[in-house]
Amino acid sequence: MARVRTRTTTRRFAVVIAQVAALALVVGGLVAFVATQRGAELSAAAAGGHSTTTVSDSSVEGESSAAADLSSSVLNLDRASEVTAVELPKVVTVTSGGYERSFATVAGTIGEALSDGQVDVDDNDKVSPSRDTKITEDVDVTVQRVETSTTTTTEDVPFETIEVEDDDLAEGRTTVLDEGRAGQKNTTWTITTVDGQETDREVASTEIVREPVDRRIAVGTQEPTPAEEPAAEPEQAESSSEPSESSSQSSTQSSTPSGSGVWQSLAQCESGGNWSINTGNGYYGGLQFSASSWAGAGGTQYAPLPHQATPAEQVATAEVLRANGGWGHWPACSASLGLR
Repeated sequence: MARVRTRTTTRRFAVVIAQVAALALVVGGLVAFVATQRGAELSAAAAGGHSTTTVSDSSVEGESSAAADLSSSVLNLDRASEVTAVELPKVVTVTSGGYERSFATVAGTIGEALSDGQVDVDDNDKVSPSRDTKITEDVDVTVQRVETSTTTTTEDVPFETIEVEDDDLAEGRTTVLDEGRAGQKNTTWTITTVDGQETDREVASTEIVREPVDRRIAVGTQEPTPAEEPAAEPEQAESSSEPSESSSQSSTQSSTPSGSGVWQSLAQCESGGNWSINTGNGYYGGLQFSASSWAGAGGTQYAPLPHQATPAEQVATAEVLRANGGWGHWPACSASLGLR
């Protein structure tokens, strides 16, 4: 790698030296021309001085003419002698990204040198040193290519959720009125790159191409109907031997009660009497239905889950469940209440 770099550097300086030599030949030719011109004019002046050998009118006129020619030659020589300093070319090395080039120039500024060296730059490009910098010695110039472009991105606009109170819906229940839909927004960006690398990104414009639709949920505010108090049990008829028919019926009713008061007592045991409870343990509502038991007994006709239904709807579903499996669906509390 070092040999390749050395060879490239040697070749670059060979090109620069050749350019300097060519310019030196031009300058040398100019100096030689000035010197030749001065010698010719001095010879002509000397020859004019020897042409007058006799004193006469014609000789006087000849002397006057020769003097005038000599004066003119001296003036020209004085003017030629003013060419005393010759400006030597400077070496300009231009680096742009992975590109590098060196050339000789007699330009006065960086901008003129880039033009002489046919290095294309536009108004957006960054040139260091600046283009109006005067060249007084060999100089390294860096050109950074600056480009701008645009691109458009698309993103979702989120919707909001709005709750609407509904006094026809039991307290604690919710119903989705509208699922909602996200909107869509287009953003146009102006991107700036320097030597192909992005350096800046700014928003040029935004456009909502689709408005979002809010999600609306109805929230129940209807208070639950108070549970009825359990009915008083009929008194048993006194008998010295066998129970009467009415006593037997009363005993049967107490062993299989299904009134709302019994369900209230069962709910008090199962959930502390909270008909809208959802503790996250897989059981819901005042009577602690599982989701599968609730669905199997037809409870989903009232609400997706038990705790979202009213106490009366929960009791109605529990009646269906009890008719198919008895009080064993609530083993611990039904036993503690003497229901089985």
